[in-house]
Amino acid sequence: MKKIIASLLVLILLIGCTGCGKKQKSLLGDYQSKDSVIHSDIGAQVEARYAPLLSQFFICNVTHDMLATDYVFDEEKPDRKGCVFVINRTKNKLVFGYRMDELFCPASITKLMTALVTLNRCSTDEKVVITKEMAEFSRGSVEELKEGDVLTVHDLLLCMLVSSANNAAVALAIHVAGSEAAFVELMNQEMKKLGGLNTNFVNASGLHDDKHRTTPYDMYIVYQECTKYKEFREIMTYTEKRYNYVDATGAQRARTVRTTNCFKLNDPQHHYDYPNSIAILGGKTGTTNSAGYCMILHVKNSFGTEYIVGVFRAETEAKLYNKLNDLLSTYCVAE
Repeated sequence: MKKIIASLLVLILLIGCTGCGKKQKSLLGDYQSKDSVIHSDIGAQVEARYAPLLSQFFICNVTHDMLATDYVFDEEKPDRKGCVFVINRTKNKLVFGYRMDELFCPASITKLMTALVTLNRCSTDEKVVITKEMAEFSRGSVEELKEGDVLTVHDLLLCMLVSSANNAAVALAIHVAGSEAAFVELMNQEMKKLGGLNTNFVNASGLHDDKHRTTPYDMYIVYQECTKYKEFREIMTYTEKRYNYVDATGAQRARTVRTTNCFKLNDPQHHYDYPNSIAILGGKTGTTNSAGYCMILHVKNSFGTEYIVGVFRAETEAKLYNKLNDLLSTYCVAE
């Protein structure tokens, strides 16, 4: 076994030094995975400082050729072009991919990068005083944030990731960088650092802008990076969560956030079924007229295998969840 591991290390180091070489033009991205979370038997056997190269080895071998799939995204509208991926996170293996490198408007899935930049630069117990600018932001989905309220970074992440509050994203951006514009620069810098060469963010919330573009593959990378943080993984599990804050008068108050993930809702008008053997670990929704209905979903099956599943540009809410259910049933239930 020691000889096998030693040989493997040599191979990994050679790959790490040579990179993707001549394949570069056909790659979805040049993912720098030095901080990736690795979940594989080999990764467990190798020292932590070597394990991330295993991820880079896999990513460098995901080319456009692997995605040349004859797939009908929407049977009712065969010409409608959505995007899909299923990734075995435990084995770091692409199971199925369709148009993963397609540019699209990410809507509120953008908030994954907002969370990542925030977690990279802040402690979650830092206090944030809601300013007039933050309180008056009212575009799209928002939470009730009032001028003078004092919340923690963790509270704002709850609002942003669980209930998809746009004003919480703006509040975090201003807290971290002084302005949303300055924060967006950090978002784009972080995306380039991760190798997301096809992404351009123009805001922290995902509100529509023709120049606000990314790819499903790039957002998969961002989700993976977010999972490095236990605070993120914890927040992703909530269906409903109550948090305490202090209002402008100094009084103790409480609010409740509720998930936008319809798989987890009990409301019969908005709940959708999924396989009983699947446990939902997290995910992020995104919806605008241009983006359609989108979601990155993180699940675990009864064998303990984790998957990250993405569906983007579905025409309706029902089509999004039915597509996700189909992918879970097809690719994620069995070992």
